[in-house]
Amino acid sequence: MPTSRRQILAGLAGLPLLLGKQPAWAGAPGQSGKQSLASESASVVIIGAGLAGLQAALLLKQAGIKVIVLEGAKRVGGRVYTASWLENAPEFGASQIGRSYARVLDLCRQFNLKLIPEDRNLLTMASHIRGQWVNAADWAGSPVNRMVGDERAVQPALVGSQLMGRYNRLEGPTDWLDPAFADLDVPLNELLRRHGHSPEALNLANLSATGNDALSASCLSMMQEQTRGRLDARFGNVELGKEQRPYGFDNIRDGTGLALINNIEGGCERLPQAMAAALGDSIRTGKTAAAIDLTGTKAVVTCIDGSSFTADRVISAIPFTSLRRIAIDPLPQGAQAEAISFLGYAHTTRAFGTIVEPFWDDGIDPSFYTDGLVKMFWALQKRPGDSHHRFMVVMTGAAASRIDQFAPDEGLAMIEAEIARVRPSAKGKLRFSGIFGWQNVGLIGGCRHMFAPGQVTRFGKTMIEPFRQLHFAGEHTRRADFGMEAALESGERTAIEVMDQVG
Repeated sequence: MPTSRRQILAGLAGLPLLLGKQPAWAGAPGQSGKQSLASESASVVIIGAGLAGLQAALLLKQAGIKVIVLEGAKRVGGRVYTASWLENAPEFGASQIGRSYARVLDLCRQFNLKLIPEDRNLLTMASHIRGQWVNAADWAGSPVNRMVGDERAVQPALVGSQLMGRYNRLEGPTDWLDPAFADLDVPLNELLRRHGHSPEALNLANLSATGNDALSASCLSMMQEQTRGRLDARFGNVELGKEQRPYGFDNIRDGTGLALINNIEGGCERLPQAMAAALGDSIRTGKTAAAIDLTGTKAVVTCIDGSSFTADRVISAIPFTSLRRIAIDPLPQGAQAEAISFLGYAHTTRAFGTIVEPFWDDGIDPSFYTDGLVKMFWALQKRPGDSHHRFMVVMTGAAASRIDQFAPDEGLAMIEAEIARVRPSAKGKLRFSGIFGWQNVGLIGGCRHMFAPGQVTRFGKTMIEPFRQLHFAGEHTRRADFGMEAALESGERTAIEVMDQVG
């Protein structure tokens, strides 16, 4: 008899907590787990040891189903990646844990991971537009501001997200899949033109779009995130109109319970490491899938190194940027094939470091947004006990793609030189520690999925349907959540699908 959803979710609480007994590979990049034999079999093979794959594996293992997890990298965690070897130990990928992230919070409790408030609040942000500086407080009335009417009150770094938000009719986090909202499955540029926005608003929206630009991403997909964000904020009694930094909120601490945004003490990568430790020798690192054969009664996954794994069911818990490099026989058809081949991914590249000496005695706000090479410079408030401010340079879309063309040391040199050019007071006062761009990671290829205009309508629903013995997980297959919670949501969904077949 198949295991019920209620049984398996209740049973997850009984998983052994092995944090004190982690194998070295679970926390150390470059080391490998149990080396597989030339051919192995299991009830379920999962491709990808990010949060989605690990969540599915934990649930299936708790149900008594034999599972093997194949991970192409030498580390687990996917886009949950703490750069513990860099100064200030920045998070390269997923890091924000909201109050409504029920699955993440429950796993942190089970694995005794301590949640701490995220310390990533920005100091005030100026704008450098067409070669001229404008402080945040002066933007609405500045002659540099060429927008019109009530557009003028929106800071340049927020034009894309805030103007789009005015036309977001979604009420619930799954409304984006309702055909009634198909008119929103359009690029941001078209949406703003439809509502009569000024040429300058269109220009700044293109530079500050949440996706790669104002043409390549579906507003409907991004509105789902806005709607889910409102739900998360209600858990913290936060008014969303008061956000003080791009792509997030000022991290409210009301003295009770969790902060609005949280991290894991010691780094968010500790969560997938703990999940992998609980799975023990079910994990195979350094195993890059090359082919998935679905022609027989059993599925066979063959890896680049020649090893093979036979299973009743296979879960693909990797981005479509990776799945499209795997030979699938037979190939999916129709809208699902289009999704695998063409679902887009957004680019984000970040540089990290320490402000060795404050440079804002030039009368300009410490953080800044520019329309040039360096998109955003985030000067961060000091953490308790810190002697210096930290900083992040955040580049998205075209800005990230431009800098990713160069080797890391060359990219950092260009960023440092550009900051010194536009902000001479900062010269010699920044200590860079590293740079990282997700589109340069071969097994991932982007920081997150991004539906192109029209894609939600064409394949948003159907792309997650099982194909023969193959199931699809990963944050790109979410229905209601976002971020780390979306990855866990998808792992839970596919585990339940599989249990109905092999339980």
